[in-house]
Amino acid sequence: KLLEALRRLANRFSIYVDHTGIKVPSAKNLLFGMLESIMIPVKAPKDGVFHPKLWVLRFVQPDMEEPPLIRVLVLSRNITYDRSWDISLQLEGNPGRYINAGNKELVELLQALPSMSTQQVSGTQKRQAEQLAEEIRKTQWELPENFESVYFSVLGHKRRVWKPPASNRMVVISPFITDSAIDWLRGFTDEMVAVVSRPDELGNLQPDTFAHASNWYTLDESAESEDGEVTEEHDTLGLHAKAYVFEKGWDTTLVIGSANATSAALLERKNIEILAELVTKKKKHGIDKLLDKNELGQLLTPYTRPEESIVVKDEEEVAAQKSLDEAKTLLAVAELKVVCQGDGNTWQLSLTASEPVTLPGISSIKAWPITVSDNRAEDISALTNGNNVVLGKYAAESVTGLIAFVLETKIKNLSARMVLNLPVEGLPENRDEAIFKLVVNNREGFLRYLLLLLGETEGSFIYTGNLLNGGNGNGGWRPAFSDDKPLLEELVRAFSRHPEKLKDVKAIVSRFLKENTTSNIIPEDFLKVWDVFEQAMKEVES
Repeated sequence: KLLEALRRLANRFSIYVDHTGIKVPSAKNLLFGMLESIMIPVKAPKDGVFHPKLWVLRFVQPDMEEPPLIRVLVLSRNITYDRSWDISLQLEGNPGRYINAGNKELVELLQALPSMSTQQVSGTQKRQAEQLAEEIRKTQWELPENFESVYFSVLGHKRRVWKPPASNRMVVISPFITDSAIDWLRGFTDEMVAVVSRPDELGNLQPDTFAHASNWYTLDESAESEDGEVTEEHDTLGLHAKAYVFEKGWDTTLVIGSANATSAALLERKNIEILAELVTKKKKHGIDKLLDKNELGQLLTPYTRPEESIVVKDEEEVAAQKSLDEAKTLLAVAELKVVCQGDGNTWQLSLTASEPVTLPGISSIKAWPITVSDNRAEDISALTNGNNVVLGKYAAESVTGLIAFVLETKIKNLSARMVLNLPVEGLPENRDEAIFKLVVNNREGFLRYLLLLLGETEGSFIYTGNLLNGGNGNGGWRPAFSDDKPLLEELVRAFSRHPEKLKDVKAIVSRFLKENTTSNIIPEDFLKVWDVFEQAMKEVES
């Protein structure tokens, strides 16, 4: 399923991600290599963090004249396995005749994304961003029930300043907070009713800051974990939502998005953030209702500040963490490149830099392609002297520009891991073909892939091995469709309703016939059936 999804989405889907913000996956997977063209590293213009959590999707009805459906998701959630408490907004609409002024800053962000990239962006991706921006410019949204309007704000772009609306009452929900940001927000309201954050963040605030709000909350322990246990397979649990609620007169303004109540997000405005402001009536969505014991209030517990003063951070640990953060940024802007050299059966991967990469405070640095496990990591400290380093020899299907790094500090032995999407010189022309062959490596795999091409969503064979994720490949395919989903039925359905799908099948069959590998891959009975469909397709085309 993943292979076919990547094949179909490669030219339709783009993910813009902070140039230091790709996490190292927990397991290797050869299909990661096919994500290179989809993931676009970007750098915030003011040396901050590219921090928005935004999805923009465009749906069309083939062969119909109707305008596309545009769906926008504004979230506080990243594309990770994070199980934290988050908040999101989904809007849908169709482009019309008139400009929607509330979309202006969202439109400008979409237009600017390709120019923020640290690497060359394809013409297709540039046109994609521009088309979405132009259509959203004239899209009117279907608003959630009881809401009257929506307005988008983008922080850290074009020197724009976001200020909260003047209010009688305010609530702040933010996992990360700073004294200066709370003090700034307090200046826009008559009463800061409540602040909801994480215990460790509240513990770092100055005592005077607590006078700014009437109530301080954290999530109740029952909401912080599942059955009292933290699930190690996921990043975190707990609070991750960012929301600001303002009341004035009869109105409530709800602001959600990516911006924490920190000086970096709200005051310095170096980070790229997105916020969506929705207006409703207080009687429908007011602060008192929000904090009610039957609503969000049931998940909250009052925060009690310890008697002792602010926890003093270990200065050496702070310095070590700063070294890691700076090193990640220096690596991301070092113009690293992967160079491939083939010897017939394998490819040697080397890491090069245009000039020596200076990493103050770092004692060791290793790297490896994320298509293999981290036990293949190689010491790449020679980059600091301007030398190229060899990452090892790999089969064509393992070659990728997605390189994982692990850095360690000289003091405190702190470490950080990250992935960079690097340009590749000499990428094997048959890399994607090699991945395909590894997945479709027997008759059952071939038939399963055909059913996916024909639109079978549940899959027709269940794989019992773990080949792509690092298993030994001893598992096998067992039939899961033989009686209820025959391939012939799917071919007939495609021929009558979606003949274009048969062209994909033809390409796959032709590929194997050309390479004379049909005896082990394509069942003889299928070739006889397929010959009938090919003749029928020729008659239709003629």
